[in-house]
Amino acid sequence: MTTSSPDLALTRGLGPSLAAADSRELVGTSLFALDRDFPQLSLSAGAIAHNIAEMMAYVRARGVALAPHGKTAMSPQLAQMQIDAGAWAITAATPAQLRVYRGAGVRRLLLANQLVEPGAAAWLRDELARDPRFECLVYVDSTDGVDLLADDRGGRSLDVLLEVGHAGGRTGARDESALRAVAERAARAPGIRVAGIAAYEGTLGRSSPAESAGRVAEFARSLAEVTLALETDGLVPRDCLVTIGGSAYFDAALDGLTARGIAPGRIVLRSGAYLAHDDGQYARSDPRARGDGGAPSFRPAISVWAPVLSIPEPGLAIALCGRRDVGSDGGLPAIKGVRSRDGSRERPFTGRVTQLADQHAFLEFDPARYAVGDEPRVGDLVELGVSHPCTTLDRWSLVPLVDDDHRVRDLIRLIFG
Repeated sequence: MTTSSPDLALTRGLGPSLAAADSRELVGTSLFALDRDFPQLSLSAGAIAHNIAEMMAYVRARGVALAPHGKTAMSPQLAQMQIDAGAWAITAATPAQLRVYRGAGVRRLLLANQLVEPGAAAWLRDELARDPRFECLVYVDSTDGVDLLADDRGGRSLDVLLEVGHAGGRTGARDESALRAVAERAARAPGIRVAGIAAYEGTLGRSSPAESAGRVAEFARSLAEVTLALETDGLVPRDCLVTIGGSAYFDAALDGLTARGIAPGRIVLRSGAYLAHDDGQYARSDPRARGDGGAPSFRPAISVWAPVLSIPEPGLAIALCGRRDVGSDGGLPAIKGVRSRDGSRERPFTGRVTQLADQHAFLEFDPARYAVGDEPRVGDLVELGVSHPCTTLDRWSLVPLVDDDHRVRDLIRLIFG
């Protein structure tokens, strides 16, 4: 995919001398070319490819399908890489995200949320009528939600998933009685077909990853039990689809479902952040970090490169990277290393980010640890790793995909807002 020059002129981080360049001119050039502007986020092509291969090998081994959540990067290019590798569908969180991925030609989508906007529902029905190959599933968790989707004008039925929630969580019916009421209403509503059950377990986290995994497995077991009960009573189809799974506890979710009799071939995981992974939140809590040797081994794909602006006092460096460049909801960025501005002289940087301002990062370090010439210097580039990729990627619109030598292989468009 190439990007026209008017688009490049509106993006950040690629350098003023390249604002009018065709993206093909950037391929093969160094990320650290001296006419580039920083801070800059880059994606590792090797890590992205590795993570896709690891996740697809895992889901195939377990016999389940994958509908990776597209909200993490909001990139049709990255979504297509996952589809090409065997992903069953792409998941979206909002009607706007559905439109982006549908506009890119994705043929099977899953809206992991309630569809309540009349205009969005009408658009979706029009898309279903226009293209018989297009499939889309959406959530409902209330009788009001079912009524909003009902349509007696004929045409293809809208496939819905009955969402199960938990106390203190997001959306989703809170108990079996409420879920049955939704199922009964959906069974009678015109223009609607119940396709299965959905849930999200990521909000069950507690003080430790191990404790959280246990709570997730328990939740998944109860989800399986209510699914089978609804099947027995004819409120959902036999062997209906069951979908669950964030990027931290998907192993526990699968274990809980299968332990209570849900066949793997019915299960669709929606893990999405695995694609870019991170150096914080998921690195601490994913299945491999919790000791599951059979789980995928993901690599962090995101680096944010920040120039050192000042070392105003011993042991304190100020870098050009702040809250407008990198997320911190899952923890402050991690320092991964430092190198000269031209990319040479890569060396360790033992320190930590202590706070972020709008455009500045405060980096503390011990000057005594460094030999003369190895300490961070003004003008150097600090490589930062992120925690929770979703809230860093949404600050960028066009980012370089780089190889192991940090040469640009492609530009990846991220379509947020």
